[in-house]
Amino acid sequence: MASPRERRQRQIAVVGAMGHDEFMSGVRMLYACRYQDALTHFQEAVVLEPHAKGYLSYLGLATAHAQRKFSDAEQLCRRAIESEYHRPEHYFNLGEVYVLAGRKSDAMKSFNQALSWNPGYDAAHDALRKLGVRRPPVVPILSRSHPLNVFLGKTLRGNKKRTARATA
Repeated sequence: MASPRERRQRQIAVVGAMGHDEFMSGVRMLYACRYQDALTHFQEAVVLEPHAKGYLSYLGLATAHAQRKFSDAEQLCRRAIESEYHRPEHYFNLGEVYVLAGRKSDAMKSFNQALSWNPGYDAAHDALRKLGVRRPPVVPILSRSHPLNVFLGKTLRGNKKRTARATA
């Protein structure tokens, strides 16, 4: 027969697994653009696992999409960042909330913060590209359209448009 402590530990493990399942269901709903369903799953995950502060970031993003409560969504994302400041997805989610709220400059700062933690974070690169942010010219004192900048940019940074056409 198990002791009360062992039973309690098993209960905690089961509840934690249920919370993670709810969280993963919420992520799937979020990517399927079923924002109200995602919100419900994230709320349940937070109830089941209140110590999992990372869930708050996704709850904030779902709140912004489903209910358009941008200040509440921002608060939730910031709480997640306070507890897990090293996770770029929290900054990305905050940036997405800012985009939905029409705060482009704040969104760019959040996406850049995500990239400072993980320079290879493709979602943040894509989001910045959608916002129209470009890298600075290779030689800043020359105009972007100067032939030297064009040549060096294509040579040093690669020409992704050309490789995309070649594979198509």
